[in-house]
Amino acid sequence: MKYYKRRKDITVFGHRGARGIYPENTMAGFQYLQDIGINAVEIDVQNAANRVTVIAHDPYVNMPNTKNGKIHKQLIRNTKAIDVTKITAGAPCSGSDYTTQFPDQARLSSQYIPMFATFCEWAVKHPRLILNVEVKSHAEQTDLYDPPEIIVSDVVDLLDKYDLQHRCILSSFDWRVLHACAKRAPGLARGYLSLEQNHGTTMNPNIVDRSSWMGGVTRADYDDSLPQTIAALGGKVWCPYFKDLTQEALVKAQDLGLLVNVWTVNALDDINRMADMGVNGIISDYPARVQNVLAQGTGV
Repeated sequence: MKYYKRRKDITVFGHRGARGIYPENTMAGFQYLQDIGINAVEIDVQNAANRVTVIAHDPYVNMPNTKNGKIHKQLIRNTKAIDVTKITAGAPCSGSDYTTQFPDQARLSSQYIPMFATFCEWAVKHPRLILNVEVKSHAEQTDLYDPPEIIVSDVVDLLDKYDLQHRCILSSFDWRVLHACAKRAPGLARGYLSLEQNHGTTMNPNIVDRSSWMGGVTRADYDDSLPQTIAALGGKVWCPYFKDLTQEALVKAQDLGLLVNVWTVNALDDINRMADMGVNGIISDYPARVQNVLAQGTGV
């Protein structure tokens, strides 16, 4: 087997900070990464009302990780940012599916949904930190988030303001976002998130040729190859679900010059398998676990 990356060279990304240990998408989780020597973070961004960008995964103010997670559904895009940032993000509903999924996550009622500008100010103080900024968008339920062109413009403006473009990957499952990014900031690295089969997840695959999720693109125009399609679109990073990834596709992608960062890898066996395959990056809810696994051996 051909290894493209030695284990020590694989980049470890903390998913939503470090969702398994600290409240997701919070400043406490981001700081935790720095404290343990992890220099790459994946975050989710979307716009609140009046085009103020905040860090949050779900479209509603009652996300599973928030204290009021079972009360009502109100879109973040329709809520003033000052109100969004008052939402406690570190005290999920006791006994919820979320707390069962992440039993070791610290309960910190002092943590709130942060504005993206606050995160950028913090990131400037950590010059080695690599940012994977996932722009939330829904290609079918288009009312959930601001249009791709709007959110991309607002995110890029902040990256420019804080001089962070050079160490940022802008990623999305909605490839319309990445098309908008190519127009607005062609020099910004784009990460093409992909899910080809649901593998028992609650997500629907976004890799459907000519679909709105792929921005109308079809793999048939590129030898039916997903890596070749992404490379032809000018992508720098391919972010496949780890269960979709084959050795053949990985080698093809890396031969095309793509970085391959897999998501979301938490189990020890899966971490080892991805490392042995030779991926470039591993995104995990438990970044310290990945860090420890990678320290145990080196690919050749």
